[in-house]
Amino acid sequence: MGKKRLPADKRRLSIIKAAERCLARKGYYSCTTADIAAEAGITEPVLYQHFRDKADLVECMRNAAVEDISNYVTRRVLKRSTPLEGLREAAEAIFDYTTRHRSKMRAYYYSIPELGSGGLRKSPMQRLHRLHNAVSYMLEEAQRQGAVRKDLQVANFAWSFISLVEIVYIANALGLAVPFRDKEEYMDLIDRLLDTVAVTD
Repeated sequence: MGKKRLPADKRRLSIIKAAERCLARKGYYSCTTADIAAEAGITEPVLYQHFRDKADLVECMRNAAVEDISNYVTRRVLKRSTPLEGLREAAEAIFDYTTRHRSKMRAYYYSIPELGSGGLRKSPMQRLHRLHNAVSYMLEEAQRQGAVRKDLQVANFAWSFISLVEIVYIANALGLAVPFRDKEEYMDLIDRLLDTVAVTD
């Protein structure tokens, strides 16, 4: 008997997972559709039944990675009772996710050489703006509740918060040595940053 044929959605997912593994090892330019097809255990013609070309596949892979981490962070944030607790939880959740899924995150960043053209540029920009909107919303809610200073420039502070999170996001994904790559040091910085805007009794 031959191999059981996978449903289209499961086949697409298996190809995306194969692309993650190949990109994490080789980067965008060295990773070919032939490599990805071999990793997925299929032929190139089968790959092209699901994706137009390598750029299309990589864009789908990047979007799936963003959706996965966003869902993970959201689930953890929703367990917190206040916006500031939610922000802290979001920062910790991103650290935890990128530590546990380094291969997925490495694949995400290793496609950066292609960001200058086509649709691949949209993914990181959309992710950053979605994150900024979420952080700004939580800060505005905290302001309404009297937990954050009324004079805080929310949009600017949101970018400061995101900058710290993003550095660790990249460091964990690519194995870069930064002074606060240790979780305890990182969370201490997050706490100190949030303390600068919190209203204390």
